[in-house]
Amino acid sequence: MVQATASVLYVNSARAQGTGTRQSPFNTLTQALGRASAGTTIQLEAGTYGRGESFPLTVASGVTVVGIGGTVTLSGGGLLATEDFGQQSVALQLEDGAQLRNVTVTNSQNQGIGVWLEQGVALLTRCQFKNCGRDGVFVTGDALPVLLANEFSGNQASGLFMVRRSKGEVRQNRFTRTGYGIAISDQSAPLLIDNQVVENKAGIVLSRSAKPVLRNNRILRNQTIGLWVQDTAQPDVGQSQDLGGNQFKDNGQWDLRNESRQAISTAGNDINPNRAQGDIRYVASGLPDPVAVPPMLLGRVKPTPAPPAPDEPAPPPLNLNSRFRDVVGHWAAPFIDAMAEADLIKGFIDGSFRPDVLVTRAQFAALAMATFPATGGASRRFKPFLDVASGFWARGVIYQAQAQGFIAGFPDQTFRPNDPMTRAQALVALLNGLNLGEGQAAEIGVYDDRAQVPPYAVEEVAMATRRGIVVNYPNVAELRPMQPITRSETAALVYQCLVTLGRMQPLTSPYIVPPARAVVNNGVAAKGNTTGAHGARAGTGTAPHWAVDFWQPLMAQNLLEMSASPESPMTRAQFANLVVRAFDPKAQRYPVAFRDVASSHWAAEAIQRAYRAKFLSGFPDYTFAPEQPILKIQVLLALVSGLKLTSKNTAGALARYQDQSQVPRYAVGAIATATKLGLVFNYPRLDHLTPNQMATWGEVAAMVYQGLVLRKRMPPLASPYRVV
Repeated sequence: MVQATASVLYVNSARAQGTGTRQSPFNTLTQALGRASAGTTIQLEAGTYGRGESFPLTVASGVTVVGIGGTVTLSGGGLLATEDFGQQSVALQLEDGAQLRNVTVTNSQNQGIGVWLEQGVALLTRCQFKNCGRDGVFVTGDALPVLLANEFSGNQASGLFMVRRSKGEVRQNRFTRTGYGIAISDQSAPLLIDNQVVENKAGIVLSRSAKPVLRNNRILRNQTIGLWVQDTAQPDVGQSQDLGGNQFKDNGQWDLRNESRQAISTAGNDINPNRAQGDIRYVASGLPDPVAVPPMLLGRVKPTPAPPAPDEPAPPPLNLNSRFRDVVGHWAAPFIDAMAEADLIKGFIDGSFRPDVLVTRAQFAALAMATFPATGGASRRFKPFLDVASGFWARGVIYQAQAQGFIAGFPDQTFRPNDPMTRAQALVALLNGLNLGEGQAAEIGVYDDRAQVPPYAVEEVAMATRRGIVVNYPNVAELRPMQPITRSETAALVYQCLVTLGRMQPLTSPYIVPPARAVVNNGVAAKGNTTGAHGARAGTGTAPHWAVDFWQPLMAQNLLEMSASPESPMTRAQFANLVVRAFDPKAQRYPVAFRDVASSHWAAEAIQRAYRAKFLSGFPDYTFAPEQPILKIQVLLALVSGLKLTSKNTAGALARYQDQSQVPRYAVGAIATATKLGLVFNYPRLDHLTPNQMATWGEVAAMVYQGLVLRKRMPPLASPYRVV
């Protein structure tokens, strides 16, 4: 006879009735539950448990039921008398402290429920709740269950239904092919985190006064609505200091539908506002950008210390070839380790360096001043920046770097300290700050993407190439000048500058552009690609820029920046500012908060107005990328959308372009319309659209001018480069 205090009871539905030992297991779970007490574990051998079971089965407080040896299926149901809902067809009821592990539960009876939870803290993990006549799991009362890494599928009403005052945690579960993936009602307020809710009729449905918290869930491809909020439900789907991280995407009708009586605030979620319905407020992140503080902890730079972080477990010792655990095997490991050995850069408390994190302009200034504190030309009187507050951590090094010629601000008297530093800007800063001279334009011929080098950077990039400073990963022939620079790339460039100055020993790396590859012309270097504000070549007698006739009228109306060059690439923020000033557009949609556009950003208002007028949109992760160069195709799409342009008989309009295959399918209609209406300018070849090339200030000026012509605000101008 088995004692009630036995710690393990064994059950095997394929064996004859036994006594609950490993050698003589029980035949049914019912028998094992009748003998179990707190602390007992019931092990179910692989098989189906249904015939001979007395449903509903109750797992008492402190009892664990675990399936072993393969698939364990519990199938059936019986009437359970509940306090609030009368009799319900239930397979299993778990009491406080009970656990269910690695078991498949099915109750295919009409209105059948797999598991009923009404009290205490129960744990359900690595189970499947499938093909139930109503709900996979029903949680009510004051229950506080933990549902971890389960799968809910094929249930008629809902995978998980939570009501009354229930709370608890729902983590890492998958809900699929059911009515409602998750339904939450009454005052229920669980935490839903890291779940997948996919391919249900509706994803998550909230009613009455439900107040769940949703973090890092994926609500995808549900037939009707991803998150459906009704009555007075108030979900927490993210706050400015605690981002949601949820993804709502590809749901049939709406990704988010708010039918409740109050607005829903969302912060840090992947959601398309055009697929959201109801009163929804998009809240900007209040968290500092992960690269907005000086993560390099630079040797000589002493920023204001942050409050001490709580102690963390020491990482395991590394006996590999790097002092940083995330640099082992990294292409830039030799540069990073050499810089760290010289105490010029440092890592983080967890033993990492985070080599692929982007570097801001403020951080770059800090690194430059830590590495070259007394290097450079004559000190210059600094100009105050409007966006560098007196308490900003890098204020001192920013003005020091400016005085020594390493870095400058923008024409609007801003420094934009938290903007990413581009690779071209970094090279210009280092070459100018160290007075390393200027090279010749022919020397950048080694780069396949040399056309992307902005005019202001040509000579500095050329000299950096000649001196062996440039480091390109993964393709040594691709400079990627307009891309933001990472911590590892910055370390490599700065190290190569130290080699040039004789302060460091040369390293061997396949990613250093060999100086011997540069094509050096013995002629006199000149800024041949630089153009003046009105389009003529600076310092030359050559013909004016091809777009000067469009450029000058816009300049006269103060629509263009005086310091801009027609050959320079235009950023998304600059384009937003231009179209807002040129067209003064009206709002066509609700505002949205972009995570990378702070309220203090110089173009924040223009970006919001351009977005609301449908000239521009952001990206799925709620970023706008304001400093990213805008492409020619994006300019044309923006003008067609923002100006609401249409044209008849556009068939065959793209046939005149030899590179028409480069136009993505989604943009064909808009580009055809732009072509028909004369918005397209192609220089130097009229039959080459080059849609995916960065748009220059001159090209944008011509296209915007033509938009003003269509609005009857400018007179038409002839141009041999306008497609008509």
